[in-house]
Amino acid sequence: MAVMRLRFTGSGSDKYYIDLAREISIAQRRMARQKQTFTVLGGYWKDQDGSTAHFNTAPLTWVNKRSVNRGFRIWRKMIARTLADSDGAQSGKYNDFKVYLNRYQTSSNQLSAVDAAGNILGDAEGEWDYSTLTTEDPETGVAPDQFELMIVGSTRTNGAGDHERIGLTNSWFESRPEIQTANPALPAAASADPLANLFDSGDVVDDRLDIINSEGDQAPYDENTAWGYSTVVSETANLQRVSSAQSSASNPVVPVHGFQALCGLVQVDVSNASTGWELVLDIECNGVGF
Repeated sequence: MAVMRLRFTGSGSDKYYIDLAREISIAQRRMARQKQTFTVLGGYWKDQDGSTAHFNTAPLTWVNKRSVNRGFRIWRKMIARTLADSDGAQSGKYNDFKVYLNRYQTSSNQLSAVDAAGNILGDAEGEWDYSTLTTEDPETGVAPDQFELMIVGSTRTNGAGDHERIGLTNSWFESRPEIQTANPALPAAASADPLANLFDSGDVVDDRLDIINSEGDQAPYDENTAWGYSTVVSETANLQRVSSAQSSASNPVVPVHGFQALCGLVQVDVSNASTGWELVLDIECNGVGF
């Protein structure tokens, strides 16, 4: 097991993002593919302001994993078809499927690992492009739609036919057949059926049929949404709280407990910080594919 200790610094309260695959690639000078589940073994949070750092990730559920895999298959099909139609063209050596965590992650709020002096790892950061898809079927009168991808949250658009960032879990739900809400659905006249009431000297059978009809015929979860795709829109909505750390003036260095991150994407929600802070994470370099 190869473990990489990475250091991040920042100042003040805000919501920051870390792409572990990107930082491992830079630190090791070797491409780490993003479509994996990465493990953070632990670390520490250092701040004298008495601040709190919450660590949030995409929920590790089969729905979110399947949604990412669907996006990956569509992206790969787009690349393959385009290269097949363009004789001699080749994709870049480091071309890889990369997605955002949510609609709020941008280059301006994404943290980069730094060395002991606070400098980025190397004289300059390399290229880390998030995947862009282009539709072959644009709406009439508009240019071909180009968009990026994110795991959680509802799709972000700039108007009809102009998608900016597609929510993969959102898209997965919208591509599935609707689930029958009551299964099985017992006819309302079942309790009055003459044969069903042949040996019913009282109302016991009717009562039992009503119970059978009403209990256990619907799923124990919302059939139209999931953890990762709900109608609530906020920067921490649809995310899973996986660890927290709170420092104080008397105890400025506190541990960060380990967690796993789908696609290595982590939101660091910092509050009550007015000065500089430091975050160190021990990361298992080899993720687990899904």
